[in-house]
Amino acid sequence: MAGETIKSRAICLRIAPWSRTSHVVAWLTPSGIVNTVVRGAQRPKSAFLGQYDLGYTCELVFYARERAELRALRECWPVALRDELRTSLDALLLADRFRHLCELMAPNGPEAQGWFALLENALDALVEDVKAPRGRRANPLAFLVAFEMRVLELAGIAPEISGDGGAFALRGERKMPIAPAVAACLAAPMRETSPAVLRDATRALGVFYAFHAENTVGGRRQLVETISRNQSMKGEKEQ
Repeated sequence: MAGETIKSRAICLRIAPWSRTSHVVAWLTPSGIVNTVVRGAQRPKSAFLGQYDLGYTCELVFYARERAELRALRECWPVALRDELRTSLDALLLADRFRHLCELMAPNGPEAQGWFALLENALDALVEDVKAPRGRRANPLAFLVAFEMRVLELAGIAPEISGDGGAFALRGERKMPIAPAVAACLAAPMRETSPAVLRDATRALGVFYAFHAENTVGGRRQLVETISRNQSMKGEKEQ
């Protein structure tokens, strides 16, 4: 068993130090979260130098030890670097939020395939948006609402939203009123062009997360405020 290996495509979620020269890397694979030890990763002549970074999609070969919390990484090579994300603060912040949600909520087993596809497609969409001409880029909050709504769907806790607004249910008997424009935005966020409606939809969704997935909301308010401020500054420069 010690010599058997698994080959899998994986998205790099988190990198943490393991020792002066080694890393622990968390990955999302089509089978779930895998944590690997990358020994000697920071040595000058390491074969792993430049082969992985946050948001990369890589091909991995790691040792198969089902009961081990940490697997030893044997081989790794990148297949999608997404370096464009590092040229936009908003895209970088969104990518971090997407990875964080998947690490916290993605299951292990066959259902993880949907989560892997969601994250890979969302990161690729951010790359394409960064590469688009400035006047044709989407509001970053639309990406946030779209991703967070899809996460809730995959987790089986998506809010029920009536087409004419009204309210969606929170935990227990509580209801949160939402305007018709917000309801439409939550149903199709990438079609929304109003920054004000997107901000309202983002706030409403944040309340839902606080009630139903409270472990995922840390830092979310700062993320939304930073993106909103950046968008306001860009709008002022264009006027």
